[in-house]
Amino acid sequence: MQLSRVKVLNDDEIKKIHNASMEILSEVGVHVNSRNTLLFLEDKGLNVDHDKYILKFDPEMVEKAIESTPKEFELFSRDKTYSFKIGVDNLTRTAAGHNGIYTYNYKEKTRDFTTKEEVGIFARLSNYLDDIDVVATQALPQDVNSKSTLLHGVDAVLNNTIKPILFSPEKNIEIESIIEMIKIVVDNDNINIKPIGICQFSPSSPLFWNAETIDGFIKIAKEGFPCTILPGPIMGATAPYTIAGELVQKNCEILSGVVVAQLVNKGTPLLYCNSGVQFDMKSAAAIFSTPECFIISVAGTQLAQYYNIPTHGCIPTSDSHDHDEQLGFENMLSYLSGFESGTDLVVNAGMFSSGKVSSFEQLIIDNEIIKVVRKYLRGVEINSETMAIDAIKRIGPMGNFLSDESTLKSLRNGKFSESDIINRKEHQVWLNDGSRTIVENAAEKVKRMLKSIDAPVLEEGKKKKISKIISEFEKKYK
Repeated sequence: MQLSRVKVLNDDEIKKIHNASMEILSEVGVHVNSRNTLLFLEDKGLNVDHDKYILKFDPEMVEKAIESTPKEFELFSRDKTYSFKIGVDNLTRTAAGHNGIYTYNYKEKTRDFTTKEEVGIFARLSNYLDDIDVVATQALPQDVNSKSTLLHGVDAVLNNTIKPILFSPEKNIEIESIIEMIKIVVDNDNINIKPIGICQFSPSSPLFWNAETIDGFIKIAKEGFPCTILPGPIMGATAPYTIAGELVQKNCEILSGVVVAQLVNKGTPLLYCNSGVQFDMKSAAAIFSTPECFIISVAGTQLAQYYNIPTHGCIPTSDSHDHDEQLGFENMLSYLSGFESGTDLVVNAGMFSSGKVSSFEQLIIDNEIIKVVRKYLRGVEINSETMAIDAIKRIGPMGNFLSDESTLKSLRNGKFSESDIINRKEHQVWLNDGSRTIVENAAEKVKRMLKSIDAPVLEEGKKKKISKIISEFEKKYK
């Protein structure tokens, strides 16, 4: 049987968080810094205080919005050759990291601003890694026009993968151009039909949507394109300094987005972000990899499952700044908290340093960790064949199974884990082979992959149209 799901909240505790959220949403509400959006939502039946820019939510309306949010949706590859579902009762899917700033040089132990070419390389590697399902804009390229970094990042991704993509705009003006780019790629004005990606928007904390974010969120919701709602409350700074308090506030911020999206376009696919952040009072830094953060991740998934809304987690997360033991155990704990709780989409492979730094080697290592975790969670299959009773009887006392037909059959079925970067050689053999670390093995694999794989670039006509969109954007918003 498979391993059981992990939980940190019982049914009564989930209900308490839900009721507290309804109380805050109806009595306190959220600040929406967009006059047009407030007028639009008031017309939809929400309670608006125009003087204070406050939007309040009737609990019944919140419940209706939750009910109209799909419990699963389907994502498609760019070329429509395959698809998979994200949502309740489906497999946990994985994505590369997104919106970092730096690329790490493990030999020099330095980090440099990520270029557009490097964003493309991350996407190309992700395209060929079996355990990466979605390709995100690994970083915002820093060698392009600062006004259009995300557009260039999406362009680099689209030219290097056929897998579904993930991008996270911060401004209303960005989403208009990205929507046009996607329409060109899919040859269809209806980007909700066989969607090729997910768009992420982040309300601010505490309880605040800025104008550019909410207006952009409404635009993508009108298109019916899948969207994840990722607030960033920092426990102790922009949220209460308790796990339960952060869960309540984050739940309010997400549910406010759920209501807005469903009022704009009933049935818009959404994801509920489960991740947590903590403020370190000693260093005055936002940190992502404490036990409290992992608990919030599990609890957030439980809340999303209570609402039957698919979940998104910022996983893996590590606050380490190097390929060291801290990075290893924090990433593994992070992945386990996501996979074991049933998070539907985990996003951030290849990243560390609190989400600021990406590494080609770490992307390879994270792909390996995902493979190990997926294998671990499958558990054990018990039946007459796997118990190998006949083989045990046949070999008997003092025998060995090395060349037995049962061993050969199990070996050929591909169910046992193999790795070309994890060190599992005998010590002397490892020394003779150069005593390479897992990071060095991953670096060698990156070199081999980049020599042997080609980028699945877009057709030349589509590339030119996308370049024109970016150029026009830069002229308009210079």
